[in-house]
Amino acid sequence: MQLAKGDRLGTYEIVAPLGAGGMGEVYRARDPRLGREVAVKVLSRAAEDDPSRSARLEREARLVAALAHPNVLTVHDVGEQDGTHFLVTELLEGETLRERLARRGTLPWREVVDLGVAAARGVAAAHLRGIIHRDLKPENLFCTTEGQWKVLDFGLARLLDPTADATSGADADTALTRIGTLLGTAAYMSPEQARGEPVDERTDLFALGAVLHEALAGRSPFRRDNAGATLAAVLGDDPPPLPSGIEAPPRLVRLIARCLAKDREDRPASAADLADELERIGSDGAPREAASPSIAVLPFRDMSAERDQGYFCEGVAEEILHALTRVEGLRVAARTSSFQFDAGGDVQEVAGRLEVGHVLEGSVRRDRENLRVTVQLIDGTTGFHLWSERYDRSCADVFAIQEEIAASVAAKLANGLTEGARRAIRRRGTRNLLAYDHYLRGRRLANEHRHRSHLQASAEYEAALAADPGFAAALAAYAESQTQIYLWHGRDPQSLARAEAASERAFELDPEGPEALAARGLVLSVAGRFADADAAFERALAAAPDFYEALYQFARLRFLEGRDAEAVELFERVARVEPDDYQSLALAIMCYSRLGDRDGLLDAARRAVERVERRVDLAPGDARAFYLGAGVAIQLGDRERARRWIDRALDLDPDEEPTLYNAACALAQLGETAQALDLLERVAGSGFGYREWIENDPDLAQLRGHPRFTALLTRMR
Repeated sequence: MQLAKGDRLGTYEIVAPLGAGGMGEVYRARDPRLGREVAVKVLSRAAEDDPSRSARLEREARLVAALAHPNVLTVHDVGEQDGTHFLVTELLEGETLRERLARRGTLPWREVVDLGVAAARGVAAAHLRGIIHRDLKPENLFCTTEGQWKVLDFGLARLLDPTADATSGADADTALTRIGTLLGTAAYMSPEQARGEPVDERTDLFALGAVLHEALAGRSPFRRDNAGATLAAVLGDDPPPLPSGIEAPPRLVRLIARCLAKDREDRPASAADLADELERIGSDGAPREAASPSIAVLPFRDMSAERDQGYFCEGVAEEILHALTRVEGLRVAARTSSFQFDAGGDVQEVAGRLEVGHVLEGSVRRDRENLRVTVQLIDGTTGFHLWSERYDRSCADVFAIQEEIAASVAAKLANGLTEGARRAIRRRGTRNLLAYDHYLRGRRLANEHRHRSHLQASAEYEAALAADPGFAAALAAYAESQTQIYLWHGRDPQSLARAEAASERAFELDPEGPEALAARGLVLSVAGRFADADAAFERALAAAPDFYEALYQFARLRFLEGRDAEAVELFERVARVEPDDYQSLALAIMCYSRLGDRDGLLDAARRAVERVERRVDLAPGDARAFYLGAGVAIQLGDRERARRWIDRALDLDPDEEPTLYNAACALAQLGETAQALDLLERVAGSGFGYREWIENDPDLAQLRGHPRFTALLTRMR
């Protein structure tokens, strides 16, 4: 179907042709609804003959559209008009790798490494969603004018089956070839793909290896005079050595050769592993060292007769997780990530998605005063059990069981459980099981981070303290929940007073406990007693240098104080302590901005987007990931993604003050002043009174001086 300037497909107005290929024609078009230019790909008639293909196309296109990653072409829309199917994507300015190689012949090895890292990161993000490209080649890798590499046509190549078979001659490497029911380009197809066997993620690694080899050498490693000979080379020939005069580190050459292994088991384990190794090569680092041991603790299954002990089972697992975070040299997946999975599932899949070497899973059966805890430590690569145990005790022994499990795991994976970790378990303890039961119920509610859940959590903590007034962990948790209620939900001075009293009592009972000290620091910082809050956080980190809550809240305090260099150092420490945490990097961006450190800001933003992508894949209902991610996307110039994530956050939590406030910050940066002010006024009207944060937040800089913003601050004073 040929289109001319001014023609319309759906709501899209054609501006000019951009090119054509086996899949159809591509046009520059204008989206009048959002006032932006886009690319519209009109599918060829040959690709539309099968009536079922349109439904498959729409289903798969929407799957790919949900894949928001800086190294993957963004799909905006899919449509059909008068029997013509079309895709709408972001409009890119730049050149494909094929065009760059035609112009330059070969690329320097460092440029090849940068290309490989970007492509592997994009591929890894898609693999997490179960999408395999199947047709990676130089035509499908695009470098924008800003120097950012993007993977094109991700996940769509397998939907199309042009009638033309492989061609001969110089075009053999660009011909789409049908083998069984699979598609690919002959020179970049993996051996299993060429044989018509089922493919997995490692098929894309083979293709990427062929692309990197070609970028270095200037020629595809398997291209021959015709498609048949090319496929025979893919199946039987080793890749040729690099031509003389081509400089590349031996490690890079060996890594590309691993990608091109005929047996997929000999290739890198994942695209993420490939990207990591390429980054190490690019930084001229030392050879890869043995990875530190790592583990994910899954929520324990409830085996009780009534299946009503889920909160208790999660609490037992969470206590063990917290203890393991104190083990030196052991990396522990964050609770927010690992608790998205259920025990009893595919352990190897869980380990792969969480990027850990081991998984701890278990079950709890609670029957009146009796407790049975069964636990297994599993190798995440092989699926083999490394250790298992069953504990048949009374419920009063729950703390001893937690300590024994943590000690056994630490002995298997590291140098044993430190005394600080043992104290952490004992410090939380109470001999009153009713108090502990209410405490665990409160913890589960507080982890939801919503207004109603904070109120309910506070009620559970109050019940715990009624049963045991000396329960220090419950006092600290109660202080934190009352502080959150005070900040976000009414600014009631009684809430702050209750928080202060609880934190002071927790500190009296446990003056060296990091939880009590962190809660005290949070309350004091909100009360405006910054010097006292500083001292509390310093003591908390002296007791537990990697304690997440203390680091994170201390960093926020430093930001409030305007001490941005110290704040960014603390936020970066949080990011190292919790490799899955996205919010620390998202907030660090504000500090980099006020420091004028653009390089640091962009580096933090890129890392934050990767973590947000990972988080929303594991927990698509996490509104906080979406609204913080939107602010990060804006820093990277990805306004489309930012707008999409803002809308997603507001859909998930339309009445939650943190969501409204952070969405307002992102909208302000996008220049949508009226809507940003509407949301801020809703937040202030609900009782939010954290005026100091609003006055210091650089995301709101464009609103300062606006009469509505000035009036809002006046009301808050």
